[in-house]
Amino acid sequence: MRAIWLFIKFIVVAAIAAVGASFAMKNGELISVDFVLIDGPNLSIGMWLLLFLAIGVCLGILASSALLWSYRRKISLRDKKERLKHDSL
Repeated sequence: MRAIWLFIKFIVVAAIAAVGASFAMKNGELISVDFVLIDGPNLSIGMWLLLFLAIGVCLGILASSALLWSYRRKISLRDKKERLKHDSL
């Protein structure tokens, strides 16, 4: 069963990569993005969009993991207080 799930995940990742590559190839016009202090290299529109998508996904994962860490810390502190309260009775 585990091998089937691994195969399905592989197929999904390969399909997403194929769609991303196709998107980047169909949007091949070269542009340069001007950031505040520097100018970006000349890349295709599709590559810039995929790059910004990847950066956004990484930032989203980072933000949600920080939130989860905070919740887990609060739960851990609450559980410690409850154990101390229970042990003192």
